Amino acid sequence: MGQNRRYGSDVTDLAIYEVVLRPRPISLTPEEIGAAEIPPAPVPVDVAAWVRFPEASVEVRARAIAWTDRAVQIEFELRDGEKRRAWVWASAVRRVEPGEHRR
Repeated sequence: MGQNRRYGSDVTDLAIYEVVLRPRPISLTPEEIGAAEIPPAPVPVDVAAWVRFPEASVEVRARAIAWTDRAVQIEFELRDGEKRRAWVWASAVRRVEPGEHRR
């Protein structure tokens, strides 16, 4: 009794760091989006969009998958292949042609 034992874990420090440090976009709030029900887009649209992250804002290639009069929900991939979704202001999004180079 009274022994302090440390038990092993199958979670490594590296796995914890990958989850904690993985960038997550800052999405608009429901009040900013401004609609109660938002149907998905019948066909996703190729776009370039400015997305806010805690560290910086970056322009990404994405697909617009839903929208309201003032906001657009986009889906995009990070360099590591992880897919992310975020709601951004409509003024931060522009349509692009498939294969169009970044400005």
